[in-house]
Amino acid sequence: MVPPEDYISRDTTVAVADTLSPYVNADSTINLQWFQLFGDTVLNDLITQALDTNANLRIAALRIQESRATFRNSQASLFPSFGYSGQAEMNYPQTDNNFILGTASWEIDFWGKLRHAKRAAYAEMLASEEGLKVVKTTLVSDMASLYFIMRDLDSRIEVSKQTIASRTAYYVMVNERYLKGEAAELDKLQAEQQLAMAEATLASLQRELSITERSINLLLNQSPQKVNRGLHNDEQVIIPGIPSGLPSKLLEQRPDVKAAEEMLIAETERIGVAQAMRLPSISLTGFLGVANPDITLLFDDSFVGGLTGMVMGPIFEFGKNKRRVDIQKAEAEIALNNFLITYRAALGDVENALVSIQSYREEYTARKRQVEAARKALMLTKAKYDSGYSSYLEVLIAESYAFDAEMMLSMTRAQQLSATVSLYRALGGGW
Repeated sequence: MVPPEDYISRDTTVAVADTLSPYVNADSTINLQWFQLFGDTVLNDLITQALDTNANLRIAALRIQESRATFRNSQASLFPSFGYSGQAEMNYPQTDNNFILGTASWEIDFWGKLRHAKRAAYAEMLASEEGLKVVKTTLVSDMASLYFIMRDLDSRIEVSKQTIASRTAYYVMVNERYLKGEAAELDKLQAEQQLAMAEATLASLQRELSITERSINLLLNQSPQKVNRGLHNDEQVIIPGIPSGLPSKLLEQRPDVKAAEEMLIAETERIGVAQAMRLPSISLTGFLGVANPDITLLFDDSFVGGLTGMVMGPIFEFGKNKRRVDIQKAEAEIALNNFLITYRAALGDVENALVSIQSYREEYTARKRQVEAARKALMLTKAKYDSGYSSYLEVLIAESYAFDAEMMLSMTRAQQLSATVSLYRALGGGW
């Protein structure tokens, strides 16, 4: 498959921060240190701890050990095997038989069966190593995304608490006016309603925060506990622009694409194994040692040796061997389609991440203007109400707009950061 020359939504308009210069040219795919670009030491520590303790990562590492042992075992099949045997018999009538022999056997890989099996095992080993990279990239990305969600919830909880304090003070003022007959009961009820809504929002956010912290604890392979905090989301560094030439880099770095490619190679090699099983196998067996009916004379000029050649092959098995080849060809076709699906999904992931980065940056800029305008509008509306020039309904509307704007600003910032994480994940851990 020929990769596209460029991504549709490649965007290079993001400014490069001076503090990022030590990292911009670093190979972040191999060492997985791209998360340091955000400049949050607490986030760095959490990710490092997850890489050290996560159970899924340990399982992936054990699978690599298993695949390497399988590959070494297939390598050994190409060479002769050596052994020994010994026997001592005492019978009556005299038919004693005593010998000590060294043995050797070797299946000659005339049709390439063992070589195909070795290459298949090697490809599977590489696929398992890429699988470990997939787990690492996913783990780092999930931790960063959850961290940004957690900090977003912290910000929205703080906004909710400030809003509750403001609405409580305003409710007290409106209630006093109502008791004095200076305000309508509807104003008091509306103020009470707005206060209750803010309190309900706070409870919901605190519940969501607790769930998010438990998810982080799970990635850290630890019992439920408080998670450390570092920078606020609005203090995080936004990653610089995207370099050109990403399609080829994607194929070189994206571990799930490489793993799918290696599995395709492995399944293709197994076709050769299945085809070779339809042909005769040729093996040599030899022995060299000493033998003598009299055990006391075993090592006195009693050397013996021999070499045997053997050919074994199928004649008629009701099409079983042919069907074995057909089955393996189908497995290779499945692996090919899995590779194509993975490759196209990878390109789509990058495109989606690029679109998200660009759109969230624009949205965040607009949200900031929205918050500034909403705050000023609320201040003016309250001043008009306090002076008796507007109804309390206008205050409620302005306050609701300001609250929603603050919440959406925090959420958009978290989504903007998560989009950057998604791009690095889509590129296999960086560029």
